[in-house]
Amino acid sequence: MQSPVRPKCTLYVDAHVHVRDQRGFEMAIAAGVAAFRDAGLSGNAETGILRPKDSQGPAMIASGWALYRQGGYGSRLGRPVLTRAEIKSEILGLKRAGADIIKVIASGLVNLGEPGTITPGGFSQDDLTCIVEEAGRLGLGVMAHANGEDAIIAAAQAGVISLEHGFFMTERALDHLAEKRVYWTPTAGALVRAAASMGKSRETEDFVARLITAHLAMVNKAFVRDISLAVGTDYALPGPDYKAAYVAELVYFEQAGISNNDVLRIACEGGAKLLGMSVGKSDGIT
Repeated sequence: MQSPVRPKCTLYVDAHVHVRDQRGFEMAIAAGVAAFRDAGLSGNAETGILRPKDSQGPAMIASGWALYRQGGYGSRLGRPVLTRAEIKSEILGLKRAGADIIKVIASGLVNLGEPGTITPGGFSQDDLTCIVEEAGRLGLGVMAHANGEDAIIAAAQAGVISLEHGFFMTERALDHLAEKRVYWTPTAGALVRAAASMGKSRETEDFVARLITAHLAMVNKAFVRDISLAVGTDYALPGPDYKAAYVAELVYFEQAGISNNDVLRIACEGGAKLLGMSVGKSDGIT
């Protein structure tokens, strides 16, 4: 992989990606990504969880499709739920469909139309706890899309394995990640790509630049506090710029003040541990 971060391993892990078809697996391998976690798409609920057809494909942890609160953000990623009965039924359906992990939408998105706010979405603390407990009863962990202090803390306190995105992270929220030993996948590049694709105003561009600066400062604080981090692009595969997006994510970690060697450790060993895989000295991810 050609990048400003000189690689010392080829065992790159992408802990947050969305795969639309088989070409996505080929693209991941071509980019040098040996394993990834598919964070789900709503279409998988109808067509089934996509898996590599060939043994040479990347190692994969799949969420299938996400759970989101009816009326909030998440329709492109999963199925809506409202009651506890629906939550339990959907988790059981995911288990039967072969999901390796449950993905929950615990908040909305960074609102690029109203800088400084988050769009509607998410679950109550009690519902998130119910989701984690029900998933655990079936032997599954939970990964949580969450932005904003309240949603981040609620997800951590519920017992999720990893926190995805985490924009508007705070010191208080980091305290909860540290206490509960929750991984954080910061996906900085995803917000930058989203803003660029929407052609927003100069005001919005300035807001995104400030938010990314603040986000990377919190990534540094997380690293210093020994909170586990993982690299995730939040990229939809296949796509022409996947390799560049992965490289950019590594560079964002460096811009957060993390050394070259530590960025590589996060990208390789950190991601592998999050996915529940082991990293051998010469044989790679097994």
